[in-house]
Amino acid sequence: MKKLVVIFLVLFISFPVLAQHEHETSSDVPELTEFHEVIYQLWHTAWPEKNISMLKSLLPDIQKGMEKINSVELKGILQDKKPKWEEGLKKLNDCVIAYKTAIDKDNTQAILDEAEKLHALYEGLVRVVKPMVKEVDAFHQVLYMLYHYYAPEYNLAKIKEAAAEMKVKMEDVLKAQLSKRLESRTEKFNSARNDLDKAVNELNSTVAKGNKDAVISAVDKVHTKYQELEKVFD
Repeated sequence: MKKLVVIFLVLFISFPVLAQHEHETSSDVPELTEFHEVIYQLWHTAWPEKNISMLKSLLPDIQKGMEKINSVELKGILQDKKPKWEEGLKKLNDCVIAYKTAIDKDNTQAILDEAEKLHALYEGLVRVVKPMVKEVDAFHQVLYMLYHYYAPEYNLAKIKEAAAEMKVKMEDVLKAQLSKRLESRTEKFNSARNDLDKAVNELNSTVAKGNKDAVISAVDKVHTKYQELEKVFD
């Protein structure tokens, strides 16, 4: 009976921690996803049909959606994206203002032009937070916990576990294929992911020896090589 109570308490304590970590490694922005509903109507119905009345009617929903997106505070794994997010968000807000101005002036061509621009800027903001390659995102989720939690507190058991998991994730990264839109970046992508793979292998060799300074240095190198891989998509 005592064993069951202990197990229950461990699980009870662990679930909030696991939930918090899962939240921190998520790249989802619900407000951005919700905004897609109005963008979809704008881009796939109103704009191609040149339906100016519909484009005008969507303005209130666009403004409400932008209010929600403007209130978003990037946390966890997305914190590093903040500069690009703020840059993209400013452009999107400026476009919404220009879109409203075009509607107020009843300028048909300007409405169509700003609607097209609005869609493109929205897609650009989505790409800031959403990974270009899902395999790279899966790798980053493990690296995030390693770099921001396990290494700073020097939890060697967790560092070893993360290093081993990243080695498995790297197998998927090395097999990943870029979409046609990204094909021109293949050479840089291949070079960067090979460098990251070497850094991950070095980390696994280093953690086996247990030298703290060497381990921290190896973790830093993996993080740096990951950042270089991410820059391929800038």
